Amino acid sequence: MTLAIAHRGDPVQFRENTLPALRSAAAAGADLIQVNANLTSDGHVVLLHTDAFERHWNLTRPLSGTTLAELAARGGGADLRAPTLMEALAEFGRTGTAGLLIDVCSAPAALAADELVAEHKTADHVLYTGSIDAMRALRARRPDAPLCLEWDQPGYPPAELWQELRPRFYTTRWDLLTRELVAEVHRHGFGVCARGVNDLPEMVRLAGTGVDAISTDYPADLVKLVKDPARGRQEPYGQSIR
Repeated sequence: MTLAIAHRGDPVQFRENTLPALRSAAAAGADLIQVNANLTSDGHVVLLHTDAFERHWNLTRPLSGTTLAELAARGGGADLRAPTLMEALAEFGRTGTAGLLIDVCSAPAALAADELVAEHKTADHVLYTGSIDAMRALRARRPDAPLCLEWDQPGYPPAELWQELRPRFYTTRWDLLTRELVAEVHRHGFGVCARGVNDLPEMVRLAGTGVDAISTDYPADLVKLVKDPARGRQEPYGQSIR
């Protein structure tokens, strides 16, 4: 069965990466909730995309120059603020909840996030994705860390990159995926994730190619498509494929 990944929670109904967005995605039955993890200037891991300052608060200052307290003051209320990764792990890092797909764009953010995951003993419910440098840092620290290899170029990634990262999933834009490419990745023993699928006919097409996971901004629609109501909710990520 294809895993349903909620991209930044339920960003159509709620502000992306907020706790209400994550809760809505979990309530819809998402298997994994993809969150963006970045570092504040005082070293806290928060759920915030790098360009969210400008999109949500019309600020051009970088998160790396902002403290957690300053970020909270700009949040606009409990439902609109950027939560910490610690808060998300406390709510979604246990058996019976949706797992977290932590998207990190830098090695420092990846390692800081992994420290929190280890501290909270939630590794069985977490998967990592993001930049190649971030994945390399995680692989060097933890040989068993479940990683995704993001590749937004046509064709198959270099063999040495597969060997270095040993990813659980190959992730790429939905429009680059063909049935032949999915089959090729499967022949090498890796799962396939189609990223950014917001059109229902494309969800249907990609599920038909045999992809193992789909990420979307519309988790409720995806869940209805990929899950059999008679079987109920699929087991959480940590139990089903880890």
